[in-house]
Amino acid sequence: MAKRVTLPDFGIYFRTNSRSPIDFVCRETPNLLHDMVFLRSYLHDSTFEASDVHLRGTVLRIGLKRDRWELYKSPGKLESIATRLIIRPVLSLKWQSKAKLANKFSIRDVYLGESFWDNSDTAEVVLSGFGKKPSQLRITVRDPFSIRMQDATGRK
Repeated sequence: MAKRVTLPDFGIYFRTNSRSPIDFVCRETPNLLHDMVFLRSYLHDSTFEASDVHLRGTVLRIGLKRDRWELYKSPGKLESIATRLIIRPVLSLKWQSKAKLANKFSIRDVYLGESFWDNSDTAEVVLSGFGKKPSQLRITVRDPFSIRMQDATGRK
């Protein structure tokens, strides 16, 4: 008889009563692919303005407002929190369809671009907006790279 494997319930992170800020760091490959699914769930519907994007040296910081889907219980009760997305080491940024950007950029999806799979020492992290031809912020990083989503704590 085969041994039954029970996978952990990762959904518990999205059905919580904890109001504690989240400090989420993506792990390296092969766990990175799994963690990108979590990151995408956390960042879905987040918004930021182009002026909230700051690249200093090789560290990218994006200040955004994140809907707290992990606390969602019923319609009309979605909370938001100030969050920082920190990515390093960043080699370059490229806006696609920036002319179509309104004052705010809304994140529909976060994923690893095609270059992640080409066995080079660079990759792309893509923040994609809504629509048939969505605006994108394409972030070229040197591999290995780190992605951190850090909610504001409310403390100064």
